[in-house]
Amino acid sequence: MEGRSTTTSAAESPEIQSHPPNPPNQIFILSGQSNMAGRGGVIKDHHNNRWVWDKIVPSECAPDSSILRLKADLRWEEAREPLHADIDTGKVCGVGPGMAFANAVKKRSNSDSDVIGLVPCAAGGTAIKEWERGSRLYESMVKRAEESRRCGGEIKAMLWYQGESDVLDIHDAESYGSNMTRLVKNLRHDLNLPSLPIIQVAIASGGGYIDKVREAQLGLKLSNVVCVDAKGLQLKPDNLHLTTEAQVQLGLSLAQAYLSNFC
Repeated sequence: MEGRSTTTSAAESPEIQSHPPNPPNQIFILSGQSNMAGRGGVIKDHHNNRWVWDKIVPSECAPDSSILRLKADLRWEEAREPLHADIDTGKVCGVGPGMAFANAVKKRSNSDSDVIGLVPCAAGGTAIKEWERGSRLYESMVKRAEESRRCGGEIKAMLWYQGESDVLDIHDAESYGSNMTRLVKNLRHDLNLPSLPIIQVAIASGGGYIDKVREAQLGLKLSNVVCVDAKGLQLKPDNLHLTTEAQVQLGLSLAQAYLSNFC
């Protein structure tokens, strides 16, 4: 299982975000559970008996002044790994798919003035029922998404990687499709974005009733919802979380799905 973080994160503040000199005009929500939050490069420090991030950042995940991140206190900063360090505060965060995705999208941009804004919202170990409308996670995601466009940017898509926590119980697995459909419809309604693109990931690990969850993810029939399959990507020794290299591959696949379907 994942280790508890040994660092104290910034508490979310009600203060409205500051306006950066070059605010993002293309905004992406990153949501789901631990594989979206990022566990790439998180290893066990046996000498001190704790989990740590190895701080290895692949070139595909390098920071760029035109890629920003909405912090827990709703202020923008230059994005860099780990994107969810002050969001998924109960665990140690490492490399996820977000930076590789953003760099790939930026590389294909037709304008040097484009600024990408990433809105991390994922929380490790969370089942889809914990993302129902009215829940703390859902309402925080909506609040962060609304604040992200206060500077005038447009929310272009939500990237969703979740489902490992729904494979253990047959009822949860069989309900996954209807729960995901409700989540998509609620989010689109609450953000007043009826056609918001959703790029979900079909899970690659979790055991139990994983086939039922994957079937629901791959078979979801909603407009502007596409699925990227993580099956076959390399897992860490825990057989649950993607390696750093796999997270890079996933980020590039998510970017290709976005660029091919929504640009």
